[in-house]
Amino acid sequence: MKKVTIKKWFKRLSLAILLIAVITFIWVDYEIDHLWGAHTKVVDHVKLNVPQQNIAITNVAILSTDGRQMIADQTVIIEKGVITSIGSDGETLNATAIIDGKGKYLIPGLIDSHIHLWQSPNDLLLYVANGITHIRELNGSKQHLQWREEINNGRLGPKMFVASSRVNSNGLIKSWFEKWTAKITSITSFNNAQSIVNAFVNEGYDAIKSYTFITNKDYWSLSNATKQAGIPLIGHTPVAMTLDEVFGSNQKELAHIEEIVKALNREFGGYNDKTAEQFLQFVQERSDDISNKLVKNKVAVISTLWLSENFAKQKRDLNESLSKVHLAYVNPGITELSPVTSRAMGWLPESNIYRLPMNISPEKKNRYLVYWQTYAKAHQIMLKAMAEKGVIIMAGTDANVPVAVPGFSLHDELISLTQSGMNNTQTLLSATKIPANRMHQKSGIIKKGYRADLVLLDKNPLENIENTKAINTVILNGKLLNRQKLDDLLVAVKSANDESRTVDISQ
Repeated sequence: MKKVTIKKWFKRLSLAILLIAVITFIWVDYEIDHLWGAHTKVVDHVKLNVPQQNIAITNVAILSTDGRQMIADQTVIIEKGVITSIGSDGETLNATAIIDGKGKYLIPGLIDSHIHLWQSPNDLLLYVANGITHIRELNGSKQHLQWREEINNGRLGPKMFVASSRVNSNGLIKSWFEKWTAKITSITSFNNAQSIVNAFVNEGYDAIKSYTFITNKDYWSLSNATKQAGIPLIGHTPVAMTLDEVFGSNQKELAHIEEIVKALNREFGGYNDKTAEQFLQFVQERSDDISNKLVKNKVAVISTLWLSENFAKQKRDLNESLSKVHLAYVNPGITELSPVTSRAMGWLPESNIYRLPMNISPEKKNRYLVYWQTYAKAHQIMLKAMAEKGVIIMAGTDANVPVAVPGFSLHDELISLTQSGMNNTQTLLSATKIPANRMHQKSGIIKKGYRADLVLLDKNPLENIENTKAINTVILNGKLLNRQKLDDLLVAVKSANDESRTVDISQ
Protein backbone atom coordinates (compact mmCIF):
# COMPACT_ATOMS: atom_id res chain seq x y z
CA MET A 1 0.00 0.00 0.00
CA LYS A 2 2.84 2.32 0.87
CA LYS A 3 4.59 1.61 -2.46
CA VAL A 4 1.38 2.36 -4.39
CA THR A 5 1.01 5.70 -2.59
CA ILE A 6 4.61 6.63 -3.35
CA LYS A 7 4.08 5.79 -7.04
CA LYS A 8 0.95 7.93 -7.18
CA TRP A 9 2.72 10.88 -5.59
CA PHE A 10 5.71 10.41 -7.89
CA LYS A 11 3.45 10.47 -10.95
CA ARG A 12 1.64 13.54 -9.69
CA LEU A 13 4.92 15.29 -8.96
CA SER A 14 6.27 14.38 -12.39
CA LEU A 15 3.12 15.69 -14.09
CA ALA A 16 3.28 18.87 -12.02
CA ILE A 17 6.93 19.44 -12.96
CA LEU A 18 6.12 18.78 -16.62
CA LEU A 19 3.17 21.17 -16.50
CA ILE A 20 5.29 23.89 -14.88
CA ALA A 21 8.00 23.35 -17.51
CA VAL A 22 5.49 23.66 -20.37
CA ILE A 23 3.90 26.78 -18.89
CA THR A 24 7.33 28.31 -18.28
CA PHE A 25 8.40 27.57 -21.86
CA ILE A 26 5.23 29.14 -23.27
CA TRP A 27 5.64 32.21 -21.07
CA VAL A 28 9.33 32.66 -21.96
CA ASP A 29 8.53 32.18 -25.66
CA TYR A 30 5.81 34.84 -25.39
CA GLU A 31 8.21 37.27 -23.72
CA ILE A 32 10.90 36.63 -26.32
CA ASP A 33 8.42 37.54 -29.06
CA HIS A 34 7.45 40.60 -27.02
CA LEU A 35 11.00 41.96 -26.76
CA TRP A 36 11.37 41.61 -30.55
CA GLY A 37 8.21 43.71 -31.01
CA ALA A 38 5.67 41.03 -31.94
CA HIS A 39 2.90 42.08 -29.53
CA THR A 40 2.63 45.75 -30.41
CA LYS A 41 -0.62 46.67 -32.14
CA VAL A 42 -0.23 46.37 -35.91
CA VAL A 43 -1.38 49.31 -38.03
CA ASP A 44 -4.04 48.56 -40.64
CA HIS A 45 -1.73 49.23 -43.58
CA VAL A 46 -4.47 48.38 -46.09
CA LYS A 47 -6.38 51.54 -45.17
CA LEU A 48 -3.25 53.62 -45.66
CA ASN A 49 -2.31 52.19 -49.03
CA VAL A 50 -2.70 54.12 -52.28
CA PRO A 51 -2.91 52.91 -55.89
CA GLN A 52 -0.29 53.34 -58.58
CA GLN A 53 -0.88 56.40 -60.75
CA ASN A 54 0.42 57.87 -63.97
CA ILE A 55 2.29 60.88 -62.61
CA ALA A 56 3.90 63.97 -64.11
CA ILE A 57 6.30 66.10 -62.10
CA THR A 58 6.90 69.39 -63.89
CA ASN A 59 9.38 72.27 -63.51
CA VAL A 60 11.50 70.25 -61.09
CA ALA A 61 15.25 70.07 -60.51
CA ILE A 62 16.41 66.45 -60.65
CA LEU A 63 19.58 64.84 -59.31
CA SER A 64 21.91 63.88 -62.15
CA THR A 65 22.79 60.21 -62.47
CA ASP A 66 26.33 60.91 -61.23
CA GLY A 67 24.89 62.76 -58.20
CA ARG A 68 26.96 65.89 -58.82
CA GLN A 69 24.34 68.42 -59.82
CA MET A 70 20.68 69.28 -59.93
CA ILE A 71 19.34 69.60 -63.47
CA ALA A 72 16.75 72.39 -63.51
CA ASP A 73 13.30 72.64 -65.14
CA GLN A 74 12.71 69.00 -65.92
CA THR A 75 9.47 67.08 -66.42
CA VAL A 76 9.45 63.48 -65.21
CA ILE A 77 6.71 61.13 -66.44
CA ILE A 78 5.83 57.95 -64.52
CA GLU A 79 3.59 55.19 -65.83
CA LYS A 80 2.83 51.88 -64.12
CA GLY A 81 5.59 52.42 -61.57
CA VAL A 82 8.31 53.14 -64.14
CA ILE A 83 9.94 56.39 -65.29
CA THR A 84 8.97 56.64 -68.95
CA SER A 85 10.20 60.10 -69.86
CA ILE A 86 12.51 62.85 -68.64
CA GLY A 87 12.82 66.14 -70.46
CA SER A 88 12.42 69.89 -70.51
CA ASP A 89 9.39 70.14 -72.82
CA GLY A 90 6.82 70.10 -69.99
CA GLU A 91 4.60 67.56 -71.79
CA THR A 92 2.43 65.71 -69.23
CA LEU A 93 0.96 63.08 -71.61
CA ASN A 94 -1.64 60.86 -69.89
CA ALA A 95 -0.82 61.78 -66.32
CA THR A 96 -3.65 61.43 -63.81
CA ALA A 97 -1.64 63.30 -61.18
CA ILE A 98 0.40 66.39 -61.99
CA ILE A 99 2.82 67.84 -59.45
CA ASP A 100 4.30 71.29 -59.89
CA GLY A 101 7.90 70.83 -58.84
CA LYS A 102 8.92 74.46 -59.18
CA GLY A 103 11.41 75.32 -56.45
CA LYS A 104 11.70 71.65 -55.44
CA TYR A 105 14.32 68.93 -55.84
CA LEU A 106 13.79 65.35 -56.97
CA ILE A 107 16.16 62.61 -55.80
CA PRO A 108 16.00 58.81 -56.04
CA GLY A 109 14.28 57.01 -53.17
CA LEU A 110 16.70 56.43 -50.31
CA ILE A 111 18.08 53.01 -49.36
CA ASP A 112 19.01 51.92 -45.84
CA SER A 113 21.50 49.11 -46.38
CA HIS A 114 21.44 47.68 -42.85
CA ILE A 115 18.22 47.43 -40.88
CA HIS A 116 16.47 45.05 -38.50
CA LEU A 117 12.70 44.75 -38.58
CA TRP A 118 12.70 41.96 -35.99
CA GLN A 119 8.95 41.32 -35.56
CA SER A 120 7.83 44.91 -36.05
CA PRO A 121 5.85 45.34 -39.32
CA ASN A 122 4.82 48.92 -38.51
CA ASP A 123 8.44 49.87 -39.21
CA LEU A 124 7.75 49.38 -42.92
CA LEU A 125 5.54 52.48 -42.81
CA LEU A 126 8.22 54.49 -41.00
CA TYR A 127 10.67 53.86 -43.83
CA VAL A 128 8.20 55.07 -46.46
CA ALA A 129 7.36 58.16 -44.38
CA ASN A 130 11.07 59.02 -44.34
CA GLY A 131 11.60 58.68 -48.07
CA ILE A 132 13.24 55.25 -47.82
CA THR A 133 11.96 53.13 -50.67
CA HIS A 134 14.30 50.15 -50.31
CA ILE A 135 15.63 48.40 -47.20
CA ARG A 136 18.13 45.63 -46.61
CA GLU A 137 17.16 43.35 -43.72
CA LEU A 138 20.37 41.77 -42.40
CA ASN A 139 18.96 39.21 -40.02
CA GLY A 140 16.11 37.75 -42.01
CA SER A 141 13.33 35.36 -41.12
CA LYS A 142 10.53 33.60 -42.94
CA GLN A 143 8.22 36.36 -41.72
CA HIS A 144 10.40 38.93 -43.49
CA LEU A 145 10.28 36.87 -46.67
CA GLN A 146 6.49 36.93 -46.41
CA TRP A 147 6.45 40.72 -45.98
CA ARG A 148 8.78 41.03 -48.99
CA GLU A 149 6.36 39.01 -51.09
CA GLU A 150 3.36 41.03 -49.90
CA ILE A 151 5.12 44.29 -50.78
CA ASN A 152 5.99 42.93 -54.23
CA ASN A 153 2.26 42.21 -54.60
CA GLY A 154 1.16 45.70 -53.62
CA ARG A 155 1.38 46.04 -49.84
CA LEU A 156 2.54 49.51 -48.77
CA GLY A 157 6.19 49.31 -47.83
CA PRO A 158 9.74 49.68 -49.16
CA LYS A 159 11.13 47.08 -51.51
CA MET A 160 12.99 44.53 -49.40
CA PHE A 161 16.32 42.74 -49.69
CA VAL A 162 16.39 39.95 -47.09
CA ALA A 163 19.61 38.32 -45.93
CA SER A 164 19.54 35.13 -43.87
CA SER A 165 19.70 34.97 -40.11
CA ARG A 166 23.20 35.28 -38.65
CA VAL A 167 25.36 32.15 -38.95
CA ASN A 168 27.66 31.16 -36.05
CA SER A 169 29.41 28.01 -34.87
CA ASN A 170 27.90 26.32 -31.81
CA GLY A 171 27.32 23.06 -29.99
CA LEU A 172 23.89 21.45 -30.11
CA ILE A 173 22.43 22.89 -26.90
CA LYS A 174 23.72 26.43 -27.44
CA SER A 175 22.67 26.17 -31.08
CA TRP A 176 19.07 25.47 -30.07
CA PHE A 177 19.08 28.18 -27.42
CA GLU A 178 20.47 30.88 -29.72
CA LYS A 179 18.02 29.96 -32.47
CA TRP A 180 15.16 30.32 -30.01
CA THR A 181 16.22 33.48 -28.21
CA ALA A 182 18.43 35.40 -30.66
CA LYS A 183 17.37 34.21 -34.13
CA ILE A 184 20.88 32.85 -34.83
CA THR A 185 21.53 29.86 -37.08
CA SER A 186 24.43 27.62 -36.09
CA ILE A 187 26.80 25.33 -37.89
CA THR A 188 27.13 22.22 -35.75
CA SER A 189 28.55 18.73 -36.12
CA PHE A 190 25.13 17.68 -37.43
CA ASN A 191 24.36 20.76 -39.54
CA ASN A 192 27.10 21.74 -41.97
CA ALA A 193 27.55 24.94 -43.96
CA GLN A 194 26.46 23.43 -47.26
CA SER A 195 23.12 22.24 -45.93
CA ILE A 196 22.49 25.61 -44.26
CA VAL A 197 23.25 27.52 -47.46
CA ASN A 198 21.10 25.20 -49.55
CA ALA A 199 18.18 25.63 -47.16
CA PHE A 200 18.47 29.44 -47.19
CA VAL A 201 18.71 29.50 -50.99
CA ASN A 202 15.62 27.31 -51.33
CA GLU A 203 13.69 29.56 -48.95
CA GLY A 204 14.47 32.59 -51.12
CA TYR A 205 16.96 34.68 -49.14
CA ASP A 206 19.00 37.25 -51.06
CA ALA A 207 22.28 36.72 -49.18
CA ILE A 208 23.85 34.70 -46.36
CA LYS A 209 25.08 36.53 -43.27
CA SER A 210 28.15 35.33 -41.39
CA TYR A 211 28.45 36.31 -37.75
CA THR A 212 31.16 37.09 -35.23
CA PHE A 213 31.67 33.75 -33.49
CA ILE A 214 32.00 31.43 -36.45
CA THR A 215 35.13 29.30 -36.43
CA ASN A 216 37.78 29.64 -39.10
CA LYS A 217 36.95 26.18 -40.46
CA ASP A 218 33.20 26.83 -40.60
CA TYR A 219 33.74 30.26 -42.13
CA TRP A 220 35.67 28.82 -45.06
CA SER A 221 33.05 26.13 -45.50
CA LEU A 222 30.41 28.86 -45.59
CA SER A 223 32.49 30.88 -48.04
CA ASN A 224 32.87 27.91 -50.39
CA ALA A 225 29.21 26.92 -50.09
CA THR A 226 27.95 30.42 -50.91
CA LYS A 227 30.32 30.70 -53.85
CA GLN A 228 29.12 27.38 -55.19
CA ALA A 229 25.48 28.39 -54.73
CA GLY A 230 26.04 31.78 -56.38
CA ILE A 231 24.64 33.73 -53.42
CA PRO A 232 26.40 36.69 -51.74
CA LEU A 233 28.13 36.21 -48.39
CA ILE A 234 27.92 39.31 -46.22
CA GLY A 235 28.26 40.17 -42.54
CA HIS A 236 30.86 40.37 -39.79
CA THR A 237 34.56 39.62 -39.60
CA PRO A 238 34.96 36.49 -37.45
CA VAL A 239 37.02 37.03 -34.28
CA ALA A 240 39.29 34.14 -35.27
CA MET A 241 40.31 35.73 -38.59
CA THR A 242 42.30 38.68 -39.90
CA LEU A 243 41.01 41.21 -42.40
CA ASP A 244 43.33 39.86 -45.08
CA GLU A 245 41.83 36.40 -44.66
CA VAL A 246 38.30 37.77 -44.99
CA PHE A 247 39.28 39.78 -48.09
CA GLY A 248 40.38 36.55 -49.73
CA SER A 249 37.03 34.83 -49.16
CA ASN A 250 33.69 34.96 -50.95
CA GLN A 251 32.55 37.67 -48.52
CA LYS A 252 32.38 40.90 -50.48
CA GLU A 253 30.49 43.05 -48.01
CA LEU A 254 31.15 44.08 -44.40
CA ALA A 255 28.07 44.88 -42.35
CA HIS A 256 29.73 47.76 -40.44
CA ILE A 257 32.84 49.92 -40.43
CA GLU A 258 32.93 48.47 -36.91
CA GLU A 259 34.13 45.14 -38.35
CA ILE A 260 37.31 46.86 -39.50
CA VAL A 261 37.78 48.72 -36.21
CA LYS A 262 37.34 45.53 -34.20
CA ALA A 263 39.87 43.70 -36.38
CA LEU A 264 42.34 46.57 -35.97
CA ASN A 265 41.86 46.44 -32.22
CA ARG A 266 42.77 42.76 -32.29
CA GLU A 267 45.87 43.58 -34.36
CA PHE A 268 46.80 46.31 -31.89
CA GLY A 269 46.45 43.92 -28.98
CA GLY A 270 43.47 45.64 -27.40
CA TYR A 271 43.42 49.30 -26.42
CA ASN A 272 42.19 50.94 -23.22
CA ASP A 273 41.81 54.48 -21.93
CA LYS A 274 45.56 54.71 -21.35
CA THR A 275 46.50 53.59 -24.89
CA ALA A 276 43.63 55.29 -26.74
CA GLU A 277 45.81 57.83 -28.57
CA GLN A 278 48.28 55.15 -29.67
CA PHE A 279 45.41 53.08 -31.01
CA LEU A 280 44.04 56.00 -33.04
CA GLN A 281 47.52 56.57 -34.48
CA PHE A 282 47.65 52.86 -35.37
CA VAL A 283 44.24 53.09 -37.10
CA GLN A 284 45.43 56.16 -39.03
CA GLU A 285 48.55 54.33 -40.16
CA ARG A 286 46.62 51.26 -41.28
CA SER A 287 43.64 53.05 -42.84
CA ASP A 288 45.07 53.65 -46.34
CA ASP A 289 46.35 50.09 -46.74
CA ILE A 290 43.04 48.60 -45.64
CA SER A 291 41.12 50.97 -47.91
CA ASN A 292 43.29 50.02 -50.89
CA LYS A 293 42.69 46.33 -50.21
CA LEU A 294 38.94 46.90 -49.95
CA VAL A 295 39.04 48.54 -53.38
CA LYS A 296 41.26 45.85 -54.87
CA ASN A 297 39.02 43.03 -53.61
CA LYS A 298 35.79 44.92 -54.44
CA VAL A 299 34.57 44.61 -50.87
CA ALA A 300 31.74 47.00 -49.96
CA VAL A 301 31.36 48.43 -46.46
CA ILE A 302 28.11 49.46 -44.79
CA SER A 303 28.63 52.51 -42.62
CA THR A 304 26.48 52.40 -39.40
CA LEU A 305 28.68 55.32 -38.33
CA TRP A 306 26.07 57.34 -36.43
CA LEU A 307 25.24 54.33 -34.25
CA SER A 308 28.89 53.84 -33.29
CA GLU A 309 29.17 57.53 -32.44
CA ASN A 310 26.19 57.12 -30.11
CA PHE A 311 27.58 54.27 -27.99
CA ALA A 312 29.59 56.75 -25.91
CA LYS A 313 26.75 59.27 -25.87
CA GLN A 314 24.35 56.69 -24.41
CA LYS A 315 26.88 55.80 -21.73
CA ARG A 316 27.51 59.45 -20.87
CA ASP A 317 23.86 60.57 -20.67
CA LEU A 318 21.24 58.07 -21.78
CA ASN A 319 18.25 60.33 -21.14
CA GLU A 320 19.75 63.02 -23.34
CA SER A 321 20.38 60.49 -26.12
CA LEU A 322 16.80 59.25 -25.93
CA SER A 323 15.44 62.79 -25.96
CA LYS A 324 17.23 63.56 -29.23
CA VAL A 325 15.63 60.76 -31.27
CA HIS A 326 12.05 60.07 -32.39
CA LEU A 327 11.46 57.59 -29.57
CA ALA A 328 7.66 57.63 -29.89
CA TYR A 329 7.91 55.79 -33.23
CA VAL A 330 10.01 52.89 -31.95
CA ASN A 331 8.10 49.68 -31.24
CA PRO A 332 7.59 49.75 -27.43
CA GLY A 333 8.15 46.00 -27.20
CA ILE A 334 11.69 46.63 -28.39
CA THR A 335 12.37 49.63 -26.14
CA GLU A 336 10.90 48.41 -22.85
CA LEU A 337 12.18 46.07 -20.17
CA SER A 338 11.38 42.39 -20.62
CA PRO A 339 10.93 40.06 -17.62
CA VAL A 340 13.09 37.56 -19.52
CA THR A 341 16.18 39.78 -19.61
CA SER A 342 17.27 43.35 -19.04
CA ARG A 343 20.07 43.13 -21.61
CA ALA A 344 18.34 41.97 -24.76
CA MET A 345 17.48 44.85 -27.09
CA GLY A 346 16.14 47.45 -24.69
CA TRP A 347 16.35 51.21 -25.17
CA LEU A 348 14.92 52.79 -22.03
CA PRO A 349 17.06 53.48 -18.93
CA GLU A 350 16.11 50.31 -17.06
CA SER A 351 16.72 48.07 -20.08
CA ASN A 352 19.22 49.83 -22.35
CA ILE A 353 21.87 47.41 -23.54
CA TYR A 354 24.60 50.07 -23.54
CA ARG A 355 23.90 51.61 -20.14
CA LEU A 356 26.61 51.77 -17.49
CA PRO A 357 26.01 50.33 -14.00
CA MET A 358 24.15 52.70 -11.70
CA ASN A 359 26.82 52.61 -8.98
CA ILE A 360 29.81 53.12 -11.24
CA SER A 361 32.49 55.46 -9.88
CA PRO A 362 33.25 58.74 -11.72
CA GLU A 363 36.77 57.51 -12.46
CA LYS A 364 35.61 54.25 -13.99
CA LYS A 365 32.86 56.02 -15.96
CA ASN A 366 35.47 58.35 -17.41
CA ARG A 367 37.58 55.37 -18.48
CA TYR A 368 34.56 53.87 -20.24
CA LEU A 369 33.83 57.17 -21.98
CA VAL A 370 37.41 57.54 -23.20
CA TYR A 371 37.26 54.00 -24.57
CA TRP A 372 34.01 54.51 -26.49
CA GLN A 373 34.86 58.00 -27.71
CA THR A 374 38.04 56.51 -29.10
CA TYR A 375 35.99 53.76 -30.70
CA ALA A 376 33.86 56.36 -32.52
CA LYS A 377 36.92 58.34 -33.60
CA ALA A 378 38.46 55.20 -35.10
CA HIS A 379 35.33 54.76 -37.22
CA GLN A 380 35.58 58.35 -38.42
CA ILE A 381 39.23 57.89 -39.39
CA MET A 382 38.38 54.78 -41.39
CA LEU A 383 35.38 56.41 -43.06
CA LYS A 384 37.48 59.37 -44.24
CA ALA A 385 40.20 57.11 -45.64
CA MET A 386 37.72 54.85 -47.40
CA ALA A 387 35.93 57.81 -48.97
CA GLU A 388 39.23 59.24 -50.25
CA LYS A 389 40.35 55.90 -51.71
CA GLY A 390 37.07 55.11 -53.46
CA VAL A 391 35.86 52.20 -51.33
CA ILE A 392 32.28 51.12 -52.04
CA ILE A 393 30.41 52.64 -49.08
CA MET A 394 26.73 52.03 -48.47
CA ALA A 395 24.79 54.04 -45.91
CA GLY A 396 23.20 51.84 -43.25
CA THR A 397 21.97 52.37 -39.72
CA ASP A 398 21.47 49.02 -37.92
CA ALA A 399 17.98 50.37 -37.22
CA ASN A 400 16.23 49.14 -34.06
CA VAL A 401 19.55 48.85 -32.26
CA PRO A 402 19.51 51.65 -29.64
CA VAL A 403 19.15 54.51 -30.54
CA ALA A 404 18.69 54.14 -34.31
CA VAL A 405 14.99 54.79 -35.00
CA PRO A 406 13.72 53.00 -38.13
CA GLY A 407 13.45 55.45 -41.02
CA PHE A 408 14.57 58.54 -39.16
CA SER A 409 18.06 57.22 -38.43
CA LEU A 410 19.14 57.15 -42.07
CA HIS A 411 18.98 60.96 -42.21
CA ASP A 412 21.16 61.08 -39.08
CA GLU A 413 23.57 58.66 -40.76
CA LEU A 414 23.88 60.84 -43.85
CA ILE A 415 24.78 63.83 -41.66
CA SER A 416 27.45 61.80 -39.84
CA LEU A 417 28.95 60.66 -43.14
CA THR A 418 29.37 64.22 -44.38
CA GLN A 419 30.77 65.39 -41.05
CA SER A 420 33.41 62.65 -41.19
CA GLY A 421 34.75 63.30 -44.68
CA MET A 422 32.29 62.45 -47.44
CA ASN A 423 30.94 65.21 -49.65
CA ASN A 424 27.21 65.55 -50.27
CA THR A 425 27.39 63.77 -53.62
CA GLN A 426 29.23 60.77 -52.15
CA THR A 427 26.77 60.62 -49.29
CA LEU A 428 23.69 60.71 -51.52
CA LEU A 429 25.14 58.03 -53.79
CA SER A 430 25.86 55.82 -50.75
CA ALA A 431 22.11 55.79 -50.04
CA THR A 432 20.85 55.52 -53.63
CA LYS A 433 22.84 54.48 -56.68
CA ILE A 434 25.60 52.47 -55.02
CA PRO A 435 23.44 50.03 -53.01
CA ALA A 436 20.98 49.73 -55.91
CA ASN A 437 23.85 48.66 -58.16
CA ARG A 438 25.10 46.16 -55.57
CA MET A 439 21.65 44.57 -55.49
CA HIS A 440 21.33 44.67 -59.29
CA GLN A 441 18.20 46.77 -58.96
CA LYS A 442 16.97 49.05 -61.72
CA SER A 443 16.58 51.91 -59.29
CA GLY A 444 18.76 54.35 -57.36
CA ILE A 445 18.96 56.93 -60.17
CA ILE A 446 16.45 59.07 -62.03
CA LYS A 447 16.53 57.61 -65.53
CA LYS A 448 14.08 56.44 -68.17
CA GLY A 449 13.16 52.79 -67.71
CA TYR A 450 14.00 52.77 -64.00
CA ARG A 451 11.61 52.03 -61.16
CA ALA A 452 9.74 55.11 -59.97
CA ASP A 453 11.06 55.30 -56.40
CA LEU A 454 11.55 59.01 -55.86
CA VAL A 455 11.58 61.67 -53.14
CA LEU A 456 10.55 65.28 -53.76
CA LEU A 457 12.35 67.67 -51.41
CA ASP A 458 11.64 71.30 -50.57
CA LYS A 459 15.37 72.02 -50.20
CA ASN A 460 18.50 71.07 -52.12
CA PRO A 461 20.47 68.19 -50.49
CA LEU A 462 23.61 69.02 -52.50
CA GLU A 463 23.78 72.31 -50.61
CA ASN A 464 23.14 70.73 -47.21
CA ILE A 465 22.70 67.00 -46.63
CA GLU A 466 20.25 67.74 -43.81
CA ASN A 467 17.82 68.75 -46.54
CA THR A 468 17.01 65.06 -47.14
CA LYS A 469 14.67 65.59 -44.19
CA ALA A 470 12.67 68.26 -46.08
CA ILE A 471 10.37 65.68 -47.64
CA ASN A 472 7.42 67.03 -49.60
CA THR A 473 6.29 63.89 -51.45
CA VAL A 474 7.36 60.26 -51.80
CA ILE A 475 6.69 58.23 -54.94
CA LEU A 476 6.97 54.52 -54.19
CA ASN A 477 6.82 52.32 -57.29
CA GLY A 478 4.41 54.83 -58.81
CA LYS A 479 2.35 55.27 -55.63
CA LEU A 480 1.98 58.94 -54.77
CA LEU A 481 2.22 59.89 -51.09
CA ASN A 482 2.04 63.61 -50.42
CA ARG A 483 3.00 65.23 -47.12
CA GLN A 484 -0.43 64.62 -45.62
CA LYS A 485 -0.30 60.92 -46.53
CA LEU A 486 3.18 60.61 -45.05
CA ASP A 487 2.04 62.29 -41.84
CA ASP A 488 -0.89 59.86 -41.71
CA LEU A 489 1.60 56.97 -41.67
CA LEU A 490 3.52 58.52 -38.80
CA VAL A 491 0.36 59.23 -36.80
CA ALA A 492 -0.87 55.66 -37.30
CA VAL A 493 2.39 54.12 -36.06
CA LYS A 494 2.63 56.42 -33.05
CA SER A 495 -1.00 55.73 -32.11
CA ALA A 496 -0.44 51.97 -32.31
CA ASN A 497 2.67 52.31 -30.15
CA ASP A 498 0.86 54.46 -27.60
CA GLU A 499 -1.88 51.85 -27.25
CA SER A 500 0.73 49.16 -26.63
CA ARG A 501 3.05 51.17 -24.41
CA THR A 502 3.45 50.25 -20.71
CA VAL A 503 6.11 52.84 -19.84
CA ASP A 504 5.59 56.60 -19.93
CA ILE A 505 8.23 58.10 -22.26
CA SER A 506 7.08 61.71 -22.02
CA GLN A 507 9.99 62.53 -19.71
